[in-house]
Amino acid sequence: MTGLLFVDTSLLIYSLDPANPGKRAKAVELLQRGMRAGVLITSPQSLNECYQVLAMKKRLVPNDEARAFVSALFPTCRAPLDLDTVKLAWETETLTRYSWWDCLLLAAARQAGCSYFLTEGLKDEHMIESLQILNPFVHDITATIA
Repeated sequence: MTGLLFVDTSLLIYSLDPANPGKRAKAVELLQRGMRAGVLITSPQSLNECYQVLAMKKRLVPNDEARAFVSALFPTCRAPLDLDTVKLAWETETLTRYSWWDCLLLAAARQAGCSYFLTEGLKDEHMIESLQILNPFVHDITATIA
């Protein structure tokens, strides 16, 4: 697998959530390999959602640890969140009927030139133009990252 990998917010959360050790281990490996290879992409939306869930909604870690985790992901935050993202998200929403927040993330991934959108929450293997949605808990994505 070559190309940029956009990770859904849920994968960021899984990497710190002790409730599902199998998903946690897979998410951690995926994030580590993707960051080392320089192919992991996030957006301001996904980092903000991650912080909110980690520190406030689920309270998985203290605020300072959530901030440190999100800060470590700053180099991956190369997908936009601007008016063009909103316009593309509208098109994506019309095309797919996915939730608005998912459409914003999908639009950001498309704008960033990602080949893959990694999530367990959307239709596996669905294509949106050149962006393929893959469930990282079904496909062995970590083995294909250089």
